[in-house]
Amino acid sequence: MSADAPLDAVRAIRDAGELATRWPEVAAILAAADVESTARAGALLAAVDHHEAHRAHPELPLVEVLLTGSGTVSPLVPRLTGELARQQIVGRVTAGDPGGYALALAEPGTADVTLCLLDASAVFDRLPQPTWTVDDVSAACDELGAQLAESARLHTAGGGALVLTTAPLWPLWADQILDLRERARLGAVWRRFNAELLELGTGAIEGVHVVDLDPIAATTGPARDPRLEIYAHVAYSDTLLGALARRVAHLVRALRGRPRKCLVLDLDGTLWGGTLAESGGAGLDMAEGFRGESHRRFQRVAAQLGSQGVLLAVCSKNDPAEVDEVLRDHPDLLVRRDDFVTVVADWAPKVDTVGQVAERIGIGSDSLVFVDDSATETGLVRLKRPEIAVIDVNAREPATHADRLLAEGWFDSAAITDEDRKRAGRYRTEGRRAEFRAGFSSLTDYLKELDTTLTLFAPGPGDVHRLAQLTQRTNQFNLTTLRMDEAAVRAALADPAVLVSPVRVGDRFGDHGVIGTAFLRRTGPRVEIDNLVMSCRVLGRGIESAWLRELLHWAAAHGATEVTADHRPTPRNGRVATLYPDHGFTALPDRGDGVHRYRHDLTTLPPAVEHLTVVSELPAPAPATAPTEEKR
Repeated sequence: MSADAPLDAVRAIRDAGELATRWPEVAAILAAADVESTARAGALLAAVDHHEAHRAHPELPLVEVLLTGSGTVSPLVPRLTGELARQQIVGRVTAGDPGGYALALAEPGTADVTLCLLDASAVFDRLPQPTWTVDDVSAACDELGAQLAESARLHTAGGGALVLTTAPLWPLWADQILDLRERARLGAVWRRFNAELLELGTGAIEGVHVVDLDPIAATTGPARDPRLEIYAHVAYSDTLLGALARRVAHLVRALRGRPRKCLVLDLDGTLWGGTLAESGGAGLDMAEGFRGESHRRFQRVAAQLGSQGVLLAVCSKNDPAEVDEVLRDHPDLLVRRDDFVTVVADWAPKVDTVGQVAERIGIGSDSLVFVDDSATETGLVRLKRPEIAVIDVNAREPATHADRLLAEGWFDSAAITDEDRKRAGRYRTEGRRAEFRAGFSSLTDYLKELDTTLTLFAPGPGDVHRLAQLTQRTNQFNLTTLRMDEAAVRAALADPAVLVSPVRVGDRFGDHGVIGTAFLRRTGPRVEIDNLVMSCRVLGRGIESAWLRELLHWAAAHGATEVTADHRPTPRNGRVATLYPDHGFTALPDRGDGVHRYRHDLTTLPPAVEHLTVVSELPAPAPATAPTEEKR
């Protein structure tokens, strides 16, 4: 595919007047596009009615982004629009006035995300003119840092996210100081200023994230164009802005809870050098020499990702017994068989077998990231399985493998929880459950001996990220697909009329962790289930029945006369279409908006699930609120 092919394809869709209705197709086209093609496509997408695109594809997030900064930020609009589309996000990106960041941050934000692009002028414009000292810079840095911290607290009070950037110090500024000792002190002052900015993104202020421009500038070539800086007040080069837009799109994807879960690795030419079928395990290259060290670096990076909750899997064209032997016994291999949740090894085309990874471990194929050195294999997967993220690596140059693996940030998350870190162990434990299940001829007997306990508990501040994560990542058991960020979850927890009821599950093999959450709202004598989400990995055990029964019992015990609930059908949540009717709810009249509404009169509760132990720690209810405008 030529470099212009993705842009030509997007133009053809634009010329047909179908950009809004074919947004997911545009995302697939841009998946392999370079930064410049994505930016040019973004210029076309920026003119689209983004609300129309979201109405056509409600499963795609609609994200409002405001750009502001200490210079001109409008060149970021097409770049970020294209990069968000590439991540299957409908982004409506608008730019504020040049240099208007102080005013933009001086009030609670109304956009979902505000990106504030800082450059050195934010400090140097505060200095005495025309001459200045390092002490002046130090004072200005302190003043600006305090202002940004205060503004960040105010701006994020609106519930949106604020993304700040650090500000690199160019030689233009540093080289004006002729005393080399003072020049070194200027560097120290500047690094402290940027370090304090980065601290704002470590959780010091909720909702604030910081992108470090120094490592981006180090990899983009020229990061500054003096002509653009002087004539247009654009502080950074096109190449840096393009790289920044891609990084910010990854961040927005993470904020929307859309990271991938599983890294699927090819073996020959990817995880190790050489071909197992030709040379045997002893002839593989992963120890001595630069090529072997390149593969070992790749293995180290894969292991590092796995330690933070990324599921590791293998999809290889090889004999399964030979693969198993190498993964278990090769002395130079840094990731072992037990580090992989599943290994698919046979001689079929990988476009036909990579999906088996998702099937075996019970996740959606859109949670996979597939890495291979064969352009034929990656091309077919990209063409026929567009929901799977694909990373091409070059067998002739393994030194680039690790960089390519990390370049797209597929596994970036707003925060990594203990639930995430324990994920791989839980999926490996699932194999032990499968072996245990094989010993029973009856599903009922198996479930009884599994000794499963369901606990409904009152969440605390430490549970906020996991609850938001569940609403954002869960597709199959998500009744309304209501996606909530951490601010929305905190607001629900603070609302006395809302019951937030997460559940954790454990059995004889271990703890599944927090696998679901419900949001219930009291309005007069009615309890409304705003949403119900649960990880699909525990479906089929009756957990949803026991959970729903407990919620209905809670409503009845505290004076409610009815419980109402919605199901908004999507292509992914069809398996829960009959959840409410199956548990005694009756259908309410259809309003023609595609939402199915149900009511339970609480006269007869669903039966108890005998093979489950239910522990309820639900809090006492708050007084019912006065009736508000009818939702149904």
